[in-house]
Amino acid sequence: MGKLALSVATFSLAMCLCAPAKAEDTISYRVVRGDTLIGLAEKYMLRTGDYRIVQKRNRIADPRMIPVGTTLKLPRALLKYQPSMARLSSVKGQVTMIDGSTAKAASSGQSLAEGQAVKTSGGSFASLLLEDGSRISVPSNTDLKIIRLRRYILESALDYDFQVDRGSARSKVAPLKSANDRYQVRTPRAVSAVRGTDFQTRFDENTNRDFAEVDEGALAVGVKSGGELSVPAGNGLAVNADGSAITEALLPPLSIEGAGKLQNDISVRFALTDQKPAIRVNIAKDAGFEEQITEQIVSGATADFGNLDDGNYFFRARAISANGLEGLPATYAFKRRLNSVSGTAGASDEGWVFKWSGQGRGTIRYNFQLFRGNTDGPAFVDETGLTVQQIILSELPDGDYYWRVGSVQFADGETNTNWTPLEKIIVASN
Repeated sequence: MGKLALSVATFSLAMCLCAPAKAEDTISYRVVRGDTLIGLAEKYMLRTGDYRIVQKRNRIADPRMIPVGTTLKLPRALLKYQPSMARLSSVKGQVTMIDGSTAKAASSGQSLAEGQAVKTSGGSFASLLLEDGSRISVPSNTDLKIIRLRRYILESALDYDFQVDRGSARSKVAPLKSANDRYQVRTPRAVSAVRGTDFQTRFDENTNRDFAEVDEGALAVGVKSGGELSVPAGNGLAVNADGSAITEALLPPLSIEGAGKLQNDISVRFALTDQKPAIRVNIAKDAGFEEQITEQIVSGATADFGNLDDGNYFFRARAISANGLEGLPATYAFKRRLNSVSGTAGASDEGWVFKWSGQGRGTIRYNFQLFRGNTDGPAFVDETGLTVQQIILSELPDGDYYWRVGSVQFADGETNTNWTPLEKIIVASN
């Protein structure tokens, strides 16, 4: 683990290790024959008279005579642009779109513009799709504001700038096509500027820390003094309240036995045998986790998500280090088909009564098995294809017995069977 003292106000992240620590707030333009500063201003700038600012910053002696091949730096704030596109590709739960002082419920397919914000409540999720194909996943309890969302007329350069005031945002950034394209995500003490990567930025109100975790690509941390701190893929960084930074390798993906098995019990559960201080677990409808269903942080041996609708899902787990950095993801596909069954057994005047009940879609048939002495051999009683939910057995010989009930489900062209655990009864003559 390494530590580096950083200036709180000037801490920044950049994708390319050879690039400046702070993303350029200008767009580069290479002069061609016939160009003049006044002509460029008329075509590309908001106010023609601002060519004088460009002339001064680029030390151009004559605005009408610029050598061909000269590279000009034009401030983005002076340039004409067209609004770029952002669309809510997925919304679940209580998601609010905020536009100035107006707040309203967000919905899937809704367009977002520069200056607007997205707010997710607990158990709620949203995903944004950008014009270039980049995606932002917004988990629960997050405030995300769109600072810039524009395409400049000059060089058709994209400028995406987002701010996370609370919670986190995971960005999957499409490779930028131009050196003038820019993608930034801000947290209170950091600015993450990338060029084609998969990373997460977070601000934790409880610890008052900023975090960045890199799954793919690389980040470079620049400081005011001119130094750089490399954060390659598989590594993470935390910025403390005093501006100091902690870097470390992300914990490796967890190995979760049985994570891909059919989930047919009432609750969807995963056994987390590889214990860490804490593990963040998520369920989504897609492998990219843009359509998230639920998430939680687990400190015990089991992740329990309750009763989910039937469907095909993806489960992801990230071990959390002692410094609060979330490790590399372990992702598993699993199928959910509710087919639960439970049963009871008791003696009556008529004999031994076994009752059961189940839940699930489609056609359900039950199998009943009773083993005498042990379960190694064939069943003493083996009834299949039952539509009733009880069976009475009279005149059972004295001895130890083990019984169970299987629920056989026929749904969606598939068949699956779920058995109750084997339970023991003792038959003894009075």
